[in-house]
Amino acid sequence: MLKKIFKWMTNNRGLKVLAVIFAGVLWLAVVNIDDPKTTRTFTTTVSVENNDYLTEIGKYYEIINNSNTVTFKVSGKRSYLERMSNVDFKATADLEMIENLNRVPIEIAPQRYSGYVTVASKVNYLELNVEDLVSKPFMISVQTEGNVLDKHAIGDTSVSPTLLRVSGPASLVDTVDKAVATVNVEGMSQDITDSVIPVLYDKDGNEIWACANVDARSDAEVGELIRLDPELEKAIYSRSGETYALGALPRLLWVKNHMPEVYENLGIEYSPQTVKVKGTSAVLNTVNSITIPGAVLDLTDAVDDIEKEVDISAYLPAGVTLADNKQAKISVAVRIEKHERRTFQVPTANITVSNVNSRYVAKFLEDTVEVELEGLSSELEALDASTLTGSIDVSGMLDGEHTVNLELKLDDKFTLVKNATVTVDIIPKDEVSAPGAGSGDSEENKPDSKNPEEEDSEKKETNTNGTDAPALGGGKKTNFPKRLEE
Repeated sequence: MLKKIFKWMTNNRGLKVLAVIFAGVLWLAVVNIDDPKTTRTFTTTVSVENNDYLTEIGKYYEIINNSNTVTFKVSGKRSYLERMSNVDFKATADLEMIENLNRVPIEIAPQRYSGYVTVASKVNYLELNVEDLVSKPFMISVQTEGNVLDKHAIGDTSVSPTLLRVSGPASLVDTVDKAVATVNVEGMSQDITDSVIPVLYDKDGNEIWACANVDARSDAEVGELIRLDPELEKAIYSRSGETYALGALPRLLWVKNHMPEVYENLGIEYSPQTVKVKGTSAVLNTVNSITIPGAVLDLTDAVDDIEKEVDISAYLPAGVTLADNKQAKISVAVRIEKHERRTFQVPTANITVSNVNSRYVAKFLEDTVEVELEGLSSELEALDASTLTGSIDVSGMLDGEHTVNLELKLDDKFTLVKNATVTVDIIPKDEVSAPGAGSGDSEENKPDSKNPEEEDSEKKETNTNGTDAPALGGGKKTNFPKRLEE
């Protein structure tokens, strides 16, 4: 029996082996026809790594030719490729690998099915325009637009901070001629404080738009957006046709997160303050001081106090020499301090309510109102919120709750970052006694025996004289207008 089985198995051996091979080939053919190996094209955004590498060597870069978006081919089984999209690939460019200071190789890696798909070996590059990074300070000048009310004129203007430091590529910074803060005074009748963004102009008076391409620099912002909502980019794309690479959202977040810090020069101290000089009487009679050029004290990128020894012998007027050569060198110190922003809780008991209708009283709904101030660190540290005062104007407001702009009284050391408001409840006097009006009690809140005509006359006089204007904050102070004498 066994011999018969063995003979049957070995009979026509060649044909049987061929049949097995044919079956295997047929199986492979069926599999490949059903799920063949194919190639697809994908596009993704390039993330830049080691952003600070070029900055640390004094260079500024800008991505050119839209090379921060890369298109590439991927091969693999159709079943895998069909399940993959652009977001399944990560493209990175490491600035430390820059070549010839104009391009960086891009590495592309699949985030899914990495063992089953292959990215084409073609090398793609992130193309850069690299320039020297420079920083220059510019004095901010004040400019007004519009017309104040009749019988009023613009008085003195001031700006804080007085210096704007512009950093960027040399080709752009070198075109800057001045920085101007423009405030609208149309219809104004009292001093105001406003917040404006300085505008840069070239020597021909043209505005300079200094926002560079921040696509590659905003990769951290893109990552944060994806973390907060993985579906947000898809939703934006479905409505606008723009991905994060082309849209404004990551750019705006980058600009918000990289607002420049503001530092202020608090003054220059020097020692000794006087030196003895000699020369002819005619020459000495014309000498009152020794002027040291500002370039000697370079404040570029200064974030801390600067101390320097200066040889003044080179700056003596012609015909004048030092009586004692040991006084040739003087010590000069420049105090530099950073501007900061802090939040304070101002007691509403410190807020005066003006122009309350004689039949009503005003009551604050909260004990404090939150305000955000900007100023020098040391000044903010010393500021006591309980000493801050302000006022609100409720002219024409009747019973009910009202949100009113707060006019905070600040000295020149501080600016209000944004407009502050406070909520008051206007209550008829016959419903609540005057003492119950709380912080809203003011001269206008208290009953008096004056008739309506006299009251209207007083209110008009108050409006004519004006009140302290609301501090709208942000870094620019402008005081105007002053009332002309009739």
